[in-house]
Amino acid sequence: MPFQEDFAVEQFMDRYETGISYNLGETCCHSLTLAEISQLSNDKPFQLDPDMRLTYGAIKGSKDLRTLIAGLYGVQFSADNVLVTNGAIGANFLLYYTLVGKGDHVICVHPTYSQLYSVPKMFGAEVTLLELSEKDSFLPNLDTLKKAIKSNTKLIIINNPNNPLGCVISDELLTSICELCKEKNVYLHCDEVYRPIFHSLPSGVTTPRSAAQIYDNAVVSGSMSKAFSLAGIRLGWIVSKNAKLLRDAASRRDYNTISVSMVDDAVAQYALKNCDAIVKRNYELCLENLKILDKFMDGNADIFQYVCKPQAGTVCLIKVSQIEDTLSFAKFLAEEYSVLTVPGETFDFPGTLRIGYANDTKDLQEGLPLLKSAYTNWLARETVDGN
Repeated sequence: MPFQEDFAVEQFMDRYETGISYNLGETCCHSLTLAEISQLSNDKPFQLDPDMRLTYGAIKGSKDLRTLIAGLYGVQFSADNVLVTNGAIGANFLLYYTLVGKGDHVICVHPTYSQLYSVPKMFGAEVTLLELSEKDSFLPNLDTLKKAIKSNTKLIIINNPNNPLGCVISDELLTSICELCKEKNVYLHCDEVYRPIFHSLPSGVTTPRSAAQIYDNAVVSGSMSKAFSLAGIRLGWIVSKNAKLLRDAASRRDYNTISVSMVDDAVAQYALKNCDAIVKRNYELCLENLKILDKFMDGNADIFQYVCKPQAGTVCLIKVSQIEDTLSFAKFLAEEYSVLTVPGETFDFPGTLRIGYANDTKDLQEGLPLLKSAYTNWLARETVDGN
């Protein structure tokens, strides 16, 4: 059977996230109840039709839901450009199941959500990691990308906004990447699961378009989890102008998940009809919480530093001075202080922690001081052990 490496980030979070008091590892904007969506939008409360017969439902997702999702990407998209999946993680897996196999070459940015390069490997593809570096502001270097393309390169994978860094590929750079893919006849997958929370772009920088708006052979994935605060319904999507790719993906999905729940489809429709109110709430939440995190970082600059100051999304990566083994430190933090962060080792970036700053504000207010206390006690313990 195909070899699949352990999914380190998911396994670490699964080990701790239901038993801690302060969740600084959460990647979703603070989850919403259906009653809160009603309050935010002044819409009538959600009510599931009691006469709805719970069949498999529309296999590709209901037309109403797919139309609402298409509306997130502009007038050039319709329901026919959308395939509904079981979360963005299901969308990504299905895309790679559809596109890549033995003999194909794939290029993926790094660091990023490890599914994006691990699953293509599982399907037999050769994977080249495009390392993001500080000298390039942790953005894809176009010249390096050009040199990495081979005659058998099938797919380039990017992440915008980036997880775990929170950096943003500008519209100009994204357009150049799309033009390169078109020139080389290569598919582009852009994981856009944190779109449209672009809350801290530099002055004069505009919100980048979706890759699917720029390039016909681009495929983007998204979900109700991160920006729309509804991870519990496990609903995501693939969007592309490439009709054949969508047909092929739908055909392959017949062999695994078939369809999403009709209940999840209905809840997602209700939320997306009120998406402006939800996005406004989450945009403001990110800005408010980022001020708290910034103040903490400024006050402890000798200990913690941003790897990259976050511009969008809900997560960032921070350097931890004097601690290289942040995996052990993150375990200590969770087990002794009931605070969850994600160790940088799960992104091949030791000496760092991923912080999610869009959860309940109280988690930041009370969890960050405990992070500092844990750091102080960790170093004191290491000194004693060293002696």
